Amino acid sequence: MKTRKLFSVLSLVVVFAMLLSACAQPTPTPVPPTKAPAAAAPTAVPAATKAPEPTKAPEPTKAPEPTKASPAGLPAYTGGPVTLRFAYWGNDDRVARTNKVIALFQAAYPQIQVKGEPNGATADHFAILNTQLAGNNAPDLIQFGGNYPDYIKYLQSLNDYLGKQLLIDTAGRFDQTALIPATVDGKLWCVSLGTNTLVLVYNKTMIEAAGVALPKDNMTWDELMAYGKDLKAKLPKGVAPFVDNTTNQANYLSYYYRQQGTPLWTSDGGGKSYATVDSAKKWLQMWADMRTQGLIPDADTTTTYAETGADSSALVAGKAAIGLIWSNQVAAYQAAMKDKVGATTLPKGGQKSYAIQMSQYMGINKASKNLEAAALFINFFVTSPEAGAVLGTNRGVPSSPIVRTAISGQATETDAAVYRIYNAVADRTIPQDPNLPNDQEFVNELRLIGQAVSLNKSTVDKGAADLQALIERLAKK
Repeated sequence: MKTRKLFSVLSLVVVFAMLLSACAQPTPTPVPPTKAPAAAAPTAVPAATKAPEPTKAPEPTKAPEPTKASPAGLPAYTGGPVTLRFAYWGNDDRVARTNKVIALFQAAYPQIQVKGEPNGATADHFAILNTQLAGNNAPDLIQFGGNYPDYIKYLQSLNDYLGKQLLIDTAGRFDQTALIPATVDGKLWCVSLGTNTLVLVYNKTMIEAAGVALPKDNMTWDELMAYGKDLKAKLPKGVAPFVDNTTNQANYLSYYYRQQGTPLWTSDGGGKSYATVDSAKKWLQMWADMRTQGLIPDADTTTTYAETGADSSALVAGKAAIGLIWSNQVAAYQAAMKDKVGATTLPKGGQKSYAIQMSQYMGINKASKNLEAAALFINFFVTSPEAGAVLGTNRGVPSSPIVRTAISGQATETDAAVYRIYNAVADRTIPQDPNLPNDQEFVNELRLIGQAVSLNKSTVDKGAADLQALIERLAKK
């Protein structure tokens, strides 16, 4: 993709991010650096009228103090040697990229060492984090999703670091609208690691071998179902057209609820759900019909794959041709497969519901004894072009214009597909909804409800009633 075309797409990402707020934050006027005063002219020494005093022996020269300044215009570090712990989730590809960024950071700040603590899948990450927080042994730096509000009581407000250790306070350095979802009660609690959106990823090699046209962007739900039936007739035995994403991806359900005009959770009145049993029945029944028609794998096969990443995916395992993932996961899925993959949009229908949202956040544990160093690590992670070149879009499209410019020339085919999808859904995007309170509990319980229905241990009606009760209970906690 040509650079100027990619710039156009990346600029569109910024526009999408601006949808998150009805008004933009004012951009502080940059203050030009103060010039150092001119050196004073040497003072003339008067002619000696007396014999000079004997010269004293010079004091022993001391070794110079280690410099506190950091290279490449990065903020200076004023503390001593420290070690930070950084907890996050992700597959081997993300771990490798993160470790490279840590090495770059340590080269820039030799007094600060960082120990990465990858926790595998998202559910594992938060289960471990909850245990650590309860035991007062949580890491200094923590990766979050949209559920960060559930952890605010453990987080350090970042306001005091803006413009100092965190150079994300101007539009030239960082998309200011990306700060809005991370701000509660006027305080910034974490920093966006990028934007992403949901996409349908497909096995391009398999579909082409079946002699079926590749799925088009912006199909309706009915068109998608018809496409699946055509694909089913031509796929190898034992391969379903779609991954069963009934309840293993809460954001898909939320997307559908929005289309129905019954959003799962909004910020209205400080937080309100419009979810209905009817929406739950429609969702569960649609997938039950797909299961009966063989458009998704049988319940036992679905139970085998958690769909938490490429290493637990029916798509990667060759059991299905099309599945739901986040746009920043496309590259990882491609890396896990020999077949070529492609990506398309979620189906159209009903009200606008496509959100370009913050993919992940990084926050600081307020119990950390190294707050300054932790803020510097976040700054390096999201504003350094060197870090951006390593991370790419692994955690989403970067929110720093400087980083986006730096990586624009290295767009891969999979990244180009993501940028195309951003364009394709431009006319049906909405501001990002907040996560339902107690989000991880919702994700865990939702999966159990879906499994009970798929294994015929519960009816669609019973599952819908259980789902509605779950939403109402968590909204009040």
